[in-house]
Amino acid sequence: MQQVLHLHIVDRDRGAALAAWYGKRWLLPVLICGERARAALVVATWAAEHGVPCDLAGQWLGRVGPDATDWLMVMRAAPFSRAADPKLEWSPLADLTSTASLDNYQGWAVAACLEHGSLPSVPGPFGNLTWLDDVKAWISAAAGTVARAVTPYRVSAHEVVLGAETRCGPVYFKGLRAERACEARLTRAMAALAPASFARTLAVEERADGSVWWLAAGCPGQPGDDGNLAAGALARLQRRVIGSGPVLRELRRLDLDAVTTWASGFIDDAASGGAIQRCVERAANASVPESWIPMDLDPTNVLVDGGEVRFIDLDDSYLGPAPLAMAVFSRRCRDASLYRTYEHSWFPPLSGIDWSAFEVTAAVVDAWLGWQRVERHTCRGEVHGALDLAATRTRERLSRCVHRR
Repeated sequence: MQQVLHLHIVDRDRGAALAAWYGKRWLLPVLICGERARAALVVATWAAEHGVPCDLAGQWLGRVGPDATDWLMVMRAAPFSRAADPKLEWSPLADLTSTASLDNYQGWAVAACLEHGSLPSVPGPFGNLTWLDDVKAWISAAAGTVARAVTPYRVSAHEVVLGAETRCGPVYFKGLRAERACEARLTRAMAALAPASFARTLAVEERADGSVWWLAAGCPGQPGDDGNLAAGALARLQRRVIGSGPVLRELRRLDLDAVTTWASGFIDDAASGGAIQRCVERAANASVPESWIPMDLDPTNVLVDGGEVRFIDLDDSYLGPAPLAMAVFSRRCRDASLYRTYEHSWFPPLSGIDWSAFEVTAAVVDAWLGWQRVERHTCRGEVHGALDLAATRTRERLSRCVHRR
């Protein structure tokens, strides 16, 4: 499944966008990248190479097809800038809505984002062309120094993730929905418990539009290839969390009964459904400590700096059977040998863990969280046509997680 990125580059002052004309029809620039590529970085590279100074305002109005997902990448160009590509010309936005595009998706998406005004916008606190100016000013005030070289990592109408360089070092901004404010609170509590292992929060603010703005200092280090170092650090942190009231208060309990019910209703194969239920029950009833479970524990979210290990991106963190976190990490590293390091990093060491059951449970919970994300994005109108494809993929994932044991 590829991503097809349609670049809607808008000059606010001219009320125009860059487009190529073929007779009486127009076409926006198009880029194609892999499903897991960071679209924001792909379009930023294109803009730099083509001499179009602009900022990414949003990755909006996704539409899922059989082989690709289309995205409208709305970019705010510097006033009266020029494009190096002679095929592209500044065209009034009104011309784009009053004439047909060569691409059906582009015609629909451009019209949809101009329904509510003369400039592109969609519902959401970051669904306009001006939010970045406000965020830069807020970052500068919170960091006590001017934010420079802002890098977009994820830019949707409801959530954004940016990096910025300042005189005091790199900082990271997240604009979150109100229901996801727990990530900022949890990170702050974890940093108070283990300052060397988590990002330091510089500022958090609940905004009138319902969003939460959170600024954190950068964590030294790079994703490492020593899974044993990360496994040991994870176990030691989980041990400390057990006695930390402030952290435990920020963790939602993982409802494995609800996960099992969801999976059983989703999968068609009764035998596979029964196998999933038995595995999840064994994990839920295992005689193991309960602690912090970061369900987004990916090698890219574990930074290593010398002998120090730091954890970032704590969204989808829960309270539950501690080894589930290690099963998540091992699955993503594809390295079951890490289990021994993890077990021996507890005191007393853990033993008798049914890692097969925890691996299946980790895969099922991951599928459950992924399905919830697709439902949320669909309900908010951020993506269209995704549910059928997501349902097919989810059934395949649930089936594989049993048969690969």
